[in-house]
Amino acid sequence: MTAATPAFTEPLPATLDAGQVARFHREGYLAFESLLEPGEVEAGRRAMSEMLQGLAARAKAGELKVERAPNAMRNYSGCRVVDQASDSGVLFEPGLEIDPARMSVEELDRTYRKLIHPAKGHAFFRRLAEDARLTNVLDALLGPGAVLYSSDALCKPARIGSPKPWHQDSAYFLYEPAADGVDVWIALDDAAADNGCMFVLPGAHRLGPKQHVHRDDCTLADGRLDYGAALPVELRAGGVLFFSTLLPHHTPPNRSDRRRRAAQFFYRGPRTRLIGEDEKRRTYLEADGTPASCAAAGAERRAREAVALKA
Repeated sequence: MTAATPAFTEPLPATLDAGQVARFHREGYLAFESLLEPGEVEAGRRAMSEMLQGLAARAKAGELKVERAPNAMRNYSGCRVVDQASDSGVLFEPGLEIDPARMSVEELDRTYRKLIHPAKGHAFFRRLAEDARLTNVLDALLGPGAVLYSSDALCKPARIGSPKPWHQDSAYFLYEPAADGVDVWIALDDAAADNGCMFVLPGAHRLGPKQHVHRDDCTLADGRLDYGAALPVELRAGGVLFFSTLLPHHTPPNRSDRRRRAAQFFYRGPRTRLIGEDEKRRTYLEADGTPASCAAAGAERRAREAVALKA
């Protein structure tokens, strides 16, 4: 892994030059200013509110399922509203008493963690996922024809926003080859270290898959990496971060008075193929053959729980 270099931002180009492509492959990420104009940033914030309002209204009308997962890892244990028809929904912060049928939209707006698959739930995010400003960069990094794999609209509420621990997104994703993917993270509020901006470990994507375990979330196992070289990627609203799906990254809790919203899109390369969890467990391995995927971590956790139940 190379020594840490300062996190950098520069104006978003129409196309990447050879130096920028080389930097991406060396560092594992590129950050740019002003992907979105101020009016587009406001439209993105409004789209998040509209999607939340729509889900809440349908939950109150009894049209959508409201559920909790009591045995889930902490970060996924909060209340959620699910639209099974579109595979979209909203997940609220863990540890809170949330009742979408009784609470006001204003209360819900202060407590949600993420909107699930917003590219399926709101036209703004569908259009943004296909925006030429993004796809031109993706063409240079993955080759023409990148495929949208998934999407989130993320929110770290002021004062209560939970952390996302260190992980590699490739450990989650069910496609091969695992390294052939790029994540796009777009700031819809100013994102700084104190309100939960992205932290990355430059160059660590070149170390390959690292073992993940289940704790509060699917996270990198202890002792796998040295985080002393970690860098915050602070972005003004409208800025964008492109990073390799193998790049270790995390976001800290939000302890500020400013919430932090962002849109995130996950793309796989045009030559990838979808796989199942069994194949993921067999193929996503550390160099010594140690299973490294979140699917393997989940299987190990279920095995532990089964043994505990028999004890």
